[in-house]
Amino acid sequence: MRVLITNNSLSARAGTELVVYEIGRELRRRGHEVAAYSSTLGEVAELLVGSSLPVVNRPEECPFTPDIIHGQHHLDAMTALLAFPNTPAVYHTHGGVPWVERPPAHPRILHYIAMCDDLADVTRINLGLQRDQASSLPNWVDLNRFRGNHIPPAKPERAILFGGGLGDPAMVTKLRPAFESFGIRLDSTADWTETDRRTPELALPRYDIALASGRSALEAMASGCAVIIANHQSSTGWVRPENFPILKRQNFAPKRPDPGFDASTLQTFLSGYDAEAARAVTQMTREQCALVPAVDRLLELYGTTIRNWEQRQQAARDWELERAEDDRKASLTYLRQLAVAVRDVEALHVANRSQEKQLQSSAKAKQKLATQIGQLEKKLSNSGKDAQLVTQLRSHWLGRLALSWVGRRVRN
Repeated sequence: MRVLITNNSLSARAGTELVVYEIGRELRRRGHEVAAYSSTLGEVAELLVGSSLPVVNRPEECPFTPDIIHGQHHLDAMTALLAFPNTPAVYHTHGGVPWVERPPAHPRILHYIAMCDDLADVTRINLGLQRDQASSLPNWVDLNRFRGNHIPPAKPERAILFGGGLGDPAMVTKLRPAFESFGIRLDSTADWTETDRRTPELALPRYDIALASGRSALEAMASGCAVIIANHQSSTGWVRPENFPILKRQNFAPKRPDPGFDASTLQTFLSGYDAEAARAVTQMTREQCALVPAVDRLLELYGTTIRNWEQRQQAARDWELERAEDDRKASLTYLRQLAVAVRDVEALHVANRSQEKQLQSSAKAKQKLATQIGQLEKKLSNSGKDAQLVTQLRSHWLGRLALSWVGRRVRN
């Protein structure tokens, strides 16, 4: 099978970039042809090329005509669909925000894949899909990297703030007292070396506890850490065997911000640390959230999508005209929807430029005022010297005579 995967960026080592990397490598290992397309290339693109996976920043330069497009991020997915007008697609959505994640509607996108059950339900509702047109494929862990070779001790000693915006120094300062009260050293990924950040599978086994969410939580659980689900806004507490299915349904992430999330809340969680439960969660993660079965499921969806597309072609007498008209309508709809977002972005740029001009004007006014203040201070300083000189002259009769003469000259 020939697969083209799209993503809005293949630059930094982040969530969807690594999804492309892991899917691509696993498909390649199984003998499929895979290429990646993105409008922004960088480090992850280099990793893909190093794994013998072609990367292009123009979809028409793909070295083959794909059998299926695995779309991620609607701008790049739609570009690939327009480049290959006879190729069906699946669209893989990882969230509703930012706006580039929002799934587009198109007649050749025959199936929508969401990274958790809750998001699959939202996608069906928003796009008016039938139940069999969208399914969930939970996030996964590459068990060849994250080997689960850490066993949480009865008394934890080290903890890590891992992902989810938790590396902010203010967050570390806010949460550290809770860990210190239990004699636990707290680190954040901001403390890690560049090697640690590139290879979290080697760094995570040093820690007994991890605060994380989403993909980061899965990697920590698979590594053997006891995990508290948290981001910079909220926390839902420990992952336990009994709540694992519920948390999996929502991608192991807090559902909403919680302004009450602080050191005292965390202290309550830490008092419930359970090493045995953490070991059980690691086992569940490795059994239910692995890369290999996830790619098995993807290949099933690819195959079903291609067969459905071929059946549609055979069933329609005037298929070419109908398909072209469907594509035209879908493209018009997409561009109308995109226009709103582009206008919003452009309005933000205009407002930003206006504010920049105001800031520059304020800076110039500030500089002018500072200059005027300096001149005034100099005058005041000179005035002080003049007043001192007058006082000294008045203390002597010759001085008083000189002052009187000057006064007469000024009046005349």
